[in-house]
Amino acid sequence: MKLELSKVVRGCRLGVLTGIGQTGQHSLEVPGCLLYTRCATVPHLTQDTLHTLSSLPAVTQVTLDSLAEHYEVLEEFKEGVRKFSGLHDTALYCSLQDPAATCPTGHITNKTVSVWGSGGRIELTVAKFMAMQAAILPDFYQSMADGETWQANTSRKRVRKAVDRTLAHLDECLILHHKTQVLICARNRFFY
Repeated sequence: MKLELSKVVRGCRLGVLTGIGQTGQHSLEVPGCLLYTRCATVPHLTQDTLHTLSSLPAVTQVTLDSLAEHYEVLEEFKEGVRKFSGLHDTALYCSLQDPAATCPTGHITNKTVSVWGSGGRIELTVAKFMAMQAAILPDFYQSMADGETWQANTSRKRVRKAVDRTLAHLDECLILHHKTQVLICARNRFFY
């Protein structure tokens, strides 16, 4: 992947992220638009209807909270959510939470992050999170993070704790990412 900046306006970067996807053929304008999915399917559209639309975003977002309860199926399938859900001609981005849904706060620890599926709370350790990423096989993904600082009355101490937790989770995720053979092979296949 490569970010090509065209200009900076009042601290905001405008440009294009190139070399995205299995073959590196996709690009995304920054800031950009992602194709929203729920359980790796576009809401209210069948696959046939989806493929008749033109000018779809080059990157599709799948959310870990919608796939977490079913990741064992993807793990058994062994070919990732792209093939499982028929999203062949797109780059996949896996986010931790669904941006269109609210989730309860107060369930993040130094060792775990919680996501909310249809059956309730799912507590993720770094090892479980990376196992899910290996089963989903996205082109790129959001690392585990403490993102519960969006409330107006969040204290400076809470923000500092969130940053420290996020950095600790990122360090652990990077170590496991480089050790996970499936992700290493996927990265080599997708970006070279």
